Order: sequence, then structure tokens, then C-alpha cells
Amino acid sequence: MGCVLVDGGSSINLLFADPLDTLQVLRNLLKLSPPFFEITPDSSAKSLGYIEMPVTFGLLSNFRTERVLFDVVDFGTVYNAILGRPAMAQFMVVAHYAYQAIKIPGPKGAIAILGNKKTALHYDKKSLDMVELTLGSQPEEERPSCCLEKVHVIANPDDRLKAVSLNSADPS
Repeated sequence: MGCVLVDGGSSINLLFADPLDTLQVLRNLLKLSPPFFEITPDSSAKSLGYIEMPVTFGLLSNFRTERVLFDVVDFGTVYNAILGRPAMAQFMVVAHYAYQAIKIPGPKGAIAILGNKKTALHYDKKSLDMVELTLGSQPEEERPSCCLEKVHVIANPDDRLKAVSLNSADPS
């Protein structure tokens, strides 16, 4: 399954309902899960339940599979799943976000998974487009206040710069 977001800031592993349906997993296999909050601000996103699914990283010559618990949610996103801290800890992932790379210990050495910057930017833009479409369909008075703030552009940023002496012995 492609389009999986690795999010070391998330305390939950999410699997979205559409990819689950594409995998032809019956929803009656979902187990009841406790409610979770603030996945999306001001949203009524609720878990449909949770399911344990096998996740595999690597190639045929060196791979690792773990059974990961996912909360299943039914709302639109460009990703099929989000792997949060629980999955990252389970796989003992070492992540380097600047290089869009993760390394996982495998049976025959480290398994390196490299992201693709162009693909990441493409999906980031698609995510933003989805948010804009969602916000555009809401009346302005119902929009979250974070989206109503105006950005003020400074015409000449040098006017706001001020020299500050960091060391009184060396004024330069």
C-alpha cells in the first residue's frame, strides 16, 4: 500500500476506511475502540474501531513484518494510513525527517526506506487543496478562527531590523 505518512508526532496509528475497503477487509472484523479526540480540530472524527494488520518493510532479500494495531476512521485524506509513534516503536524505527528516510533493523541488516521529495510535495499540495475545498464549503462565520487571520506583509523588512550588541567587549 502506498501513500503512507510516517508521523513521529502522532500518538496513534490510523488506517482510513476507503483503503480498508479496497483491501476487501470486512468492517465487521473491526473491534470496538475507546474514543479518541483532536485528530482533526473542530471535527467529529470518530473511530469506527480498531484492527490489527500486518505491515511489512523491505524487500524479499531483507524484510520485516509486524502486526500493527490501527484505529480505523472514515474521512477523506490523500493518505491510506498514518504510522505514528506506536508503530515506529514497534519497528524500532530511526527516522531522519530532513532526508525523508527511516531505518529499521532487519534480519540481514538495516532496512532503509527513502521518501521521494517530489511525491511528498505533490501529496502535501493535494492535502492543502482538500482543506481549502472543505473550508470553502463552510460559511465564513463557521470557519475556525485560525483560518481567518490575515497575513501582513512588510514592504521593507530592513526598516524593522535593529542592531543588538551581543558582547560589550566586541561591538562588531
